[in-house]
This record gives sequence, structure tokens and C-alpha cells, in this order.
Amino acid sequence: MIFRVSGIFVIIFLLSACSSDDARLRDLYDVGTGPEEFAVLPSKPLTIPSNLKNLPVPDLAAGNLADPTPKRDLIEMLGGSIDNSISIPEKDKNLLKYISRAGVDANIREELAEEDRKFLRRMGVLTSVKLFRVDRYNQIYRKMTLSAPKELERWRSLGVRTPSMSSE
Repeated sequence: MIFRVSGIFVIIFLLSACSSDDARLRDLYDVGTGPEEFAVLPSKPLTIPSNLKNLPVPDLAAGNLADPTPKRDLIEMLGGSIDNSISIPEKDKNLLKYISRAGVDANIREELAEEDRKFLRRMGVLTSVKLFRVDRYNQIYRKMTLSAPKELERWRSLGVRTPSMSSE
């Protein structure tokens, strides 16, 4: 009898492991409930063509007609510039020199993505097995989370002057 019950649990466990190819860590909402109203954010007004029967064939090379330069717009909105001929403002040169004192790695995003893939592989198969709907992200990255109160206490114990922090 015990073997039969444990066999059923093993079968359920194995079937749940094969439930999806999409190994998402976050499971915060049910994607089948309808459209996500925050997923569409048109930054420029949309235009309706005069003739809806003769629409052009979608072309990936043409880009997004509603927002042709999203990265450029974002950079400019944050006060930056894509134009390399524009030099760094004088007030920011010391800051740039300080933050790049240990060197600058132009390939940092790709390196971090690869390290994260290796980390998730090391976490094992259990990261994709879900018997119940849970948010695996916080479980997996819990040890990497910085606790502000603990960090404040650590610096204070080292004798470093720190700003006050509310108890909330």
C-alpha cells in the first residue's frame, strides 16, 4: 500500500516537472485572464491608415512605426545623447573619472547574463518544478538580497558614520 501511494506521488511529481517549457521564475498573475493593460505604452500618437484593406506586409527591418527610435528617445529624455561628438559636461567629468577608476567593461551585460544562466543551472532542476503556484524568484535569489537594516548595522559596527534610518 505504501509503495502504491508513494508511486502516485512520484508520478504526480514527474508530470508536474514536464508541465511547461517556459521556465519563468516570476508567477505573479494568470496570463490567461486577458490583456495586460500596462504592456502597451504608446509613446507617440498612433495613426490609422486611410485604407485598411491595403495594409503593408509587416517588415521587421522597418521597425516600429509608432515609436521608431525608442532607445534614442529614452536616452535623450534622461539627459543623455547618442551623438558621440557631444562631449561630457564639465561638471560630470570628475564623476565619470571616479566611477571608472577600476576600469570599464563594455561587455558587462552579456557577462552578467551568462553568469545568471550558470547560476540558475546550478540551482538545479527544482527551480522549474512547481506543484503549486509560487514565485520562485525570491526563493532563488534570497541569499543575494541586501537587507538595509543589517547592512546599516554592519557598517555601524565597523565604526563608520552612517545616516539615520527610520525604524519602519
